[in-house]
Amino acid sequence: MIKIFLVEDEIIIREAIHKMIPWEKYGFEFAGEAKDGEMALPAIRSIRPDVLITDIKMPFMDGLALSRLVLKELPDTKIIIVSGYDDFEYARQAISLGVEQYLLKPVTKSAFIEVLEKIREKYEKEVEQKDYIEKFQKDIREYEKNTRRDFFEMLVSGKAELTKIYEKAEQLGIDILSECYNLVLFSVASIEKQREIVDAYTPEMDNLLTQIDILIQQNEQYLLFRNQMFSYAVLVKAPKSGIVQQTKACMELLTQIFEKERIDWFMCHATPVDRLSLLGKCYKEAMKTFALRYVGYSHVISYEEPDRQREHANVDLRAIDTDAVNPDMIRNFLCQALQEEAEGFVENYFHLIGEEALKSQMFCQYILLNIYFCAVSFVQGLGIDKMRLSEQISDIQVDRPGNPGQMREKMIKILTCAIGMREESTRGKYKTMIQTAVQFMEENYADESLNLNKVACAANVSPNHFSALFSQEMKQTFIEYLTGLRMRKARELLRCSDKRSGEIALEVGYKDAHYFSFLFKKTQGCTPSGYRSQSRQPDLEKPET
Repeated sequence: MIKIFLVEDEIIIREAIHKMIPWEKYGFEFAGEAKDGEMALPAIRSIRPDVLITDIKMPFMDGLALSRLVLKELPDTKIIIVSGYDDFEYARQAISLGVEQYLLKPVTKSAFIEVLEKIREKYEKEVEQKDYIEKFQKDIREYEKNTRRDFFEMLVSGKAELTKIYEKAEQLGIDILSECYNLVLFSVASIEKQREIVDAYTPEMDNLLTQIDILIQQNEQYLLFRNQMFSYAVLVKAPKSGIVQQTKACMELLTQIFEKERIDWFMCHATPVDRLSLLGKCYKEAMKTFALRYVGYSHVISYEEPDRQREHANVDLRAIDTDAVNPDMIRNFLCQALQEEAEGFVENYFHLIGEEALKSQMFCQYILLNIYFCAVSFVQGLGIDKMRLSEQISDIQVDRPGNPGQMREKMIKILTCAIGMREESTRGKYKTMIQTAVQFMEENYADESLNLNKVACAANVSPNHFSALFSQEMKQTFIEYLTGLRMRKARELLRCSDKRSGEIALEVGYKDAHYFSFLFKKTQGCTPSGYRSQSRQPDLEKPET
């Protein structure tokens, strides 16, 4: 129901208007009344009526002053002025304020009803438009959460200007302001996915990440981002007095979810920072700890814990953990890591081996050769000739480790070269995957339920990963591409058939013909009927397609 509020200082006229109209019959609710603007304003603020009917000449606060204040606070309110003064200046001021109607007393019942029906029709159209705008924006937001990786990169790279970060945050609708910040990084993957290079689609993992996303969104102090292929980051925002507790609460929330699933998971956090510009430092610290997941550490680790755990890491050769020379550890790292993680991995690997073990040149030679042969096997598994790797590291003597510093540099170069080849190989696979996705969309665009999850499943890649890759490859988000595809098909039907707009809407994936028309006008700059008329007049300038 559309709420009506009446302001009139003459009680006889006020009661006459109140009783004259069968409000509910015409879709209105008589929500309240007052005898002047001063008395009306508090009630209006409380009731928030959709339509205000007011006299102009009233004691204490006249109708024009009341209208100014109401429109300032409630700009969507429709205002009808009923006045006994046939004065052009009053009418001019009313028009300048944006008043809907200016009626002169006495007003007949039929005239009043006619005005109310016009206002109701306009109100319903505006509400419908708002609903469509909200639906469209909701669709955009739904896919923006999967394409915020670039914004996260801005936050943690340390290279972006603060003004650019704030502008991007406002564009994405992200509240980034806080007294203090921290990062929680976590990695989740099923046991079977640990050795995969491409983040393949599985309903179980998709459900898990959806569950995590819903829980994270319930707390305005947490922001979830994709970090790497199998890992994610939660930006924790809180006052200085509460940042430690909020970080702990975030990790406890995630732990509860992970422990219910049959997955491998690892989580860590960094030391809080009190400036947005220091998030780069926070991220580097967190990533250094995060690299421990490749060398045998598991589950929850704070930044301080690894050093305490390493106090007893120095062992003799007989006591070396076999995990240190386990090829699976190296392969898992090569499958999932970024090149910039190699340095942290090697440092943690050295700690795992222990200083005593590094005193043996023979053992160091064995370790370096183990790294090399793992890398060779890995690139061959990608279908790459091992000679390419040998050429890139031709300056390295793998049979001569040298001192610990030299050995460290050799290991880092071998690993980064192998990861670079993996990235080169997967780029080709990603192009094929995008082509599969686009073909699936071309064949199924008429399905109203077509969404990112369905297309990701068809392309056999996780929805989060697919969304990021799609935006990167196509230079637009999934929803932008799908909407554009449907509008292109709609234009073809408008030009080449006599089908009604409602029929065309169904054929391009929209059950709601009005929403289709709204989207068409928003994206094409004219209504479907307008486009059809112009497209059939070749001498007239047609809308840009």
